[in-house]
Amino acid sequence: MIERPPLPPMPSAKLLNELCPFRPVPGCPEIQARRSDEVFALWEAWEKEAEQQCPVPFWAAVWPAAQVFARFLLNHPELVKDREVIEIGCGGAVASIAAAKAGARTVTANDIDPIALTIARQNGAQNGVSLHFDSENRIETGSIGQAQLGLCSDFFYAKVESLAFAGLLDTWRKQSIPILIGDGGRAFVPKDYREVLWEESVDVDSDLEGREKRMVRILRY
Repeated sequence: MIERPPLPPMPSAKLLNELCPFRPVPGCPEIQARRSDEVFALWEAWEKEAEQQCPVPFWAAVWPAAQVFARFLLNHPELVKDREVIEIGCGGAVASIAAAKAGARTVTANDIDPIALTIARQNGAQNGVSLHFDSENRIETGSIGQAQLGLCSDFFYAKVESLAFAGLLDTWRKQSIPILIGDGGRAFVPKDYREVLWEESVDVDSDLEGREKRMVRILRY
């Protein structure tokens, strides 16, 4: 059995408040989320505080697809209203918060990273919405629970995980469970989506993205 490195401790409130405070989401100022303008500086400070190596704090950025997805859901509440919704790989749960604000009956924010889920809890509380939080590895279990609608954004970075998740999405689609995907032009997004609901070019952090703009699409799968 491969030994996994110990999980790093949660960054302190002091560190988060200094380098990753609550701020309005770009393009969606109705929602506030912890986000950092200096993700690499935060990462370095976190490792110094923890006195160990820490994973990249992906939860410290509101990625371009999540920004556009949140705005889209608030502009189109009929997509989520009165539905039971789950967001897979929620990160800071910005799309989950938008779904709750748009009138979803219940929203489950799912992520296997315990620190991301803690940040998601803080973001939910900051925005005054009620979310359920879930750490189940849905790719492994294949379960979507009682959800009537699935959401995910900026998920499809790594080939192996993306292919596994695409297979799961296909299973859910065969169960007549619609999936909405916020895609920021990631390499391994499924190509067999049904339609493009929205498309928008957004400014991005060139240090994180390696470019100054990304085309974000909202896909119905």
